[in-house]
Amino acid sequence: MEKLYYNLSEEEFSKGRKILLWIFAGLFFLAGAFVLLQSLAFGHKSISPVLSVAPFSIFLVVSFIALLATVKRKDLFFSIDDEKIEFRYGLFNPKMKSFKWANVNEVIMPHKQKKAKLMFYDKTSFIVDLTWLQKKKFGIIRKHIYHAAREKNITITKVMNLSK
Repeated sequence: MEKLYYNLSEEEFSKGRKILLWIFAGLFFLAGAFVLLQSLAFGHKSISPVLSVAPFSIFLVVSFIALLATVKRKDLFFSIDDEKIEFRYGLFNPKMKSFKWANVNEVIMPHKQKKAKLMFYDKTSFIVDLTWLQKKKFGIIRKHIYHAAREKNITITKVMNLSK
């Protein structure tokens, strides 16, 4: 079986998209400040200070997205080879996980979800959640898990949905 390795940290926003996000956030901040300035400083009674809540909340949301796009995430990857499944991904505090194929008893593959559940011989389980990956990568990773499990003679169960 060939080794599958995806460097997930290489796909980031381009510099232009990051700049556009920050400009968009700045415009909404200025719009909120303008509404507050018009109502409080210049005394326009027709403009309520409550109207500034919408631009400021949009500013916070867009700033959060721009911050996530700007902050460098390092060492995010997904790797499947003959001996183990190893990955590290996530937005906040990604942790590296590694599972040996020799410890896997069963693989449960849901049809309607972007997940795979690994059942181990010691009766524990782990759900590999691939929902945040691009469709192309998610499909290739699931196929690779399926074929690797079939090659190792691991039981593969197909279900419609993973139960909670």
